[in-house]
Amino acid sequence: MYLLQGIALGITAAGSPGPFQAYLISLGLSGNWRRGLAASFAPLISDAMIVTIIMLLLSRLPPTFLRVVGLVGGFFSLYLAWGLFKTWRTASSDILENSGIDHSMSLWKTLWQAVLLNSLSPGPYTFWTLVNGPLVLEALRSSALHGLAFLVGFYGLFIISNILVMLLFLQARRLGPQSTRMMKLLSTLILAGFGLFLIGRALLRAG
Repeated sequence: MYLLQGIALGITAAGSPGPFQAYLISLGLSGNWRRGLAASFAPLISDAMIVTIIMLLLSRLPPTFLRVVGLVGGFFSLYLAWGLFKTWRTASSDILENSGIDHSMSLWKTLWQAVLLNSLSPGPYTFWTLVNGPLVLEALRSSALHGLAFLVGFYGLFIISNILVMLLFLQARRLGPQSTRMMKLLSTLILAGFGLFLIGRALLRAG
């Protein structure tokens, strides 16, 4: 179960628009698939510090507060799902804009630029505090293996999905925008489902 939760959230994280996703997309659109491949692994480096700090803080909070965090996380997931739905409905292409990225950089420089970009973005901090963090704590309370399964599922699918997003936009001119809209819709449905799941679980435990 925890592995499947990690897999679902990994797909969702890769499909959510943000600075890191825009960076990957710009690399794909420019044809820099090698640099895009290197940048796709940036969350494994940048999230190490983020996840460690957040998990240490959450593990010291009382169960009642964690239920509140879970409830807020559910509504936050619904909020993100609504934002994704609006971009799907309007076929927004804002995320496709190239933000002056230097595509002549080496693979290592590209990777570390992606690490810095992800570290300075609010998304990982918010997502791990409100959504992933409480789920990992619950998995760890069951067993260390369950916690590991969640992390493997999440980061495995997150990295794979990042690569697919980059490759998708590498072939964007041939494939057209419809495939991108389908991925956004899938991410919307998964994120909305998790939001309802987190809200329902928090309310049941409070009862």
